[in-house]
This record gives sequence, structure tokens and C-alpha cells, in this order.
Amino acid sequence: MGFDYFVFYTEASLVCVIILTMILITDRMFHTKQEKQIWFGRAISAFILYFISDACWAAMLSGMFPKIRFFAVLFNYTNYILISLMGYGLFAFIAVSGKMSFFNSIRNRRLCFIPVVVSVLFISIAYVTNPLFWINENNELNVLYFPLMFAVPSLYLIVGFIFSVAYAFRSELREEKRRYLVIGSVPFGVMAFGMIQVVALNAPTFCFGCTIMWLWFYIQNTKALISVDDLTHLNNRGQINRYLEQIRYSEDSRVIILMIDIDRFKGINDRYGHAEGDRALVIVSDALRQTCNQINASVFLGRYGGDEFTIIIQNPKDEDHTERLITLLRNNLAEKQQENSLPYELDVSIGYDEVTDGNDSVYACMTRADEKLYIDKQRNAGKM
Repeated sequence: MGFDYFVFYTEASLVCVIILTMILITDRMFHTKQEKQIWFGRAISAFILYFISDACWAAMLSGMFPKIRFFAVLFNYTNYILISLMGYGLFAFIAVSGKMSFFNSIRNRRLCFIPVVVSVLFISIAYVTNPLFWINENNELNVLYFPLMFAVPSLYLIVGFIFSVAYAFRSELREEKRRYLVIGSVPFGVMAFGMIQVVALNAPTFCFGCTIMWLWFYIQNTKALISVDDLTHLNNRGQINRYLEQIRYSEDSRVIILMIDIDRFKGINDRYGHAEGDRALVIVSDALRQTCNQINASVFLGRYGGDEFTIIIQNPKDEDHTERLITLLRNNLAEKQQENSLPYELDVSIGYDEVTDGNDSVYACMTRADEKLYIDKQRNAGKM
């Protein structure tokens, strides 16, 4: 290992550190002090510090640093601590993202941190009692060092991966399933690239792999924030507009747009508070999602804004799911109201229309559906 190895390894580590630092800075710019963001920043910081420390060890191996015992012990002891913190930080981020109830307790968090403390104490005591235990007289790492180094972070990564997959399969929401699988892909990728690094020590595979996984996660997470409503986890207004732009009239299919609005929603907010209003929005969203899953057609569902929702149906000419969807929605809402023991009536007004021909537009159709929605709303208000 000479100068070329040093340049290659250092450049790779530097690129990875720059990418992760950019992600960290970007995240900090929009920091809302949510616990999930805090642990995200801590995990990323641990990865950055590890890459810097690992690059220093590579510099020593290539002869750029004097190969003396002090540096050998310092760099590998630092690597040992940082990789354990990487594992714990990533696990904590998964725990907070998955809203694990046990992780809300400070006591339980400290218990989860015990493997890091025990592992670091063990390697420290081992060096004090026998300086040649994990690093020999030639300042080279002994075989036992690597199993000890990877034991604790692997434990955190495996548990985090299992929790993510379990949450994904347990969740009924497609968006949440996808979110948990994306989160779970990070520890899986870190473990996979770590194993490759062990096999091919002459290449900074672990550095590149971890950075790729974090970058991919950040892109996917940002994409979700752009397209998904934070409260209901439905498609947001921007995503609705993007979907509408893709729709083209065809003689072989029908395009039907439904506009849906919660009845007396302002009264719920005024009487029971905005927290209960948010709860009503979530319940209606769940009923809408359940209803759309019961329809055998191409259905797009989104929150248009406030307490108004949009459903876009595309189906063959000889099928009409609209009235059945409306009936199912009202039945599902009635069941949700009973299940949640709501102290108020939860119902919706609905207006819908169809794209008539090639000269018609989806936006004109949506306007007509919105007009019919308010006719239905006035009709429902008159029934009170």
C-alpha cells in the first residue's frame, strides 16, 4: 500500500464526507427540532467522523503517517468507538421514525446504549491488561479485533432492519409501508457494504456504500415530503396537479373526478378543537383509502386542501364505479364513526363529473365537480 492507495482512499473518503455534510447542512437549514431529525443528524455525523478517522488509518497504512504505536492505537480505537456510535445512531433514528413506544423513555434509551458502553469498556480494558490483545507488536490488527468491532453495530443494524420490516408489514397504509421499507434499506445496505469491505479491504467500499444508502434515503424522503400530505399521508395538492397533467382523453376509457368535502368541519374545529379536527381528517382519509381499495379500477386519491379531497377514477367505458364508491364511502364513514365513538356526525358532501370528449379538460371537469359538490353541500345543510 503506497501513495496511490493513500490518494485513492483519501479522495473516496473526502467525497463521501462532502456528500454527507451537504445532506446534513441541507437538513439543518429546514430543521424543525423534531426528534427524528435530531437523530438523523447524529447518525450522519457519526458516519462523517468515522470516514475521517478511517482515512487517517488508511494514510498510516500507506506510509503517509509514521507507523508508530500511538497512531495505530489512536485511529483504530477511534474507529471502534465511532462505528459503534454509527450503529446506535442509526438504530435510534429507526426507533424514533417507527415511533417505538419503548424508546420514548430516557431509561430505555440508556439501556439500549449499554452494548456500546460494554463493548468500548471491554476493548479498553483488554488493551490495558494486554496491549497486544487486538493490535500486535508490528502495529497490525489481530484477527479478534474485527469480530469485536462489528458485533455491536451489527446487532443494532439487524434489530433496526427487523423492526423496519415488521412495521412495514404491520402498517395498513401503502405510504407507510414504503417509508418503513426505505428506512430499513439503510441498515441492510450498510451491513452489505460492510461485509464487502471486509472481503476487499483495499477498496473503500464501505464508505461509498454507506454514502449511497444515505443519499438514496434522503432523496426518497424528500420526494415523499414533496408529494405526500403530512397529516393524512395522501397525495398532496402538488401531486394531484402532476397526476392531472398526465391524463389524456381516450374513447376507450372514462375519466371521472370526484370532489369530496367534510360536512360541518368548521363546527368540529370550533367546538372540539383543532386537534379533534385533525383527527376527523385522518378518519375520513382512512375511510377514503379503504373505499378506493374496494373499487376494481384505477383510482387516484389526494387531499386537495383543507377538508377537501379528490378522487380520480379511470376505468373502461362499460363500467361505472362512481355510485358504488359513494355508497361504500358513506358506509365506511358510518363504521369509522362508530368504531371511534365520535361525539359528532361525520359525513361528506360529494360532487363528480366526467371528461366528455377530447375538447374537454380535466381542470374543467374538476370545476364542474366542485360546483356539484357545493350543491350537494347545500342540500345536506338543508337536511339539518
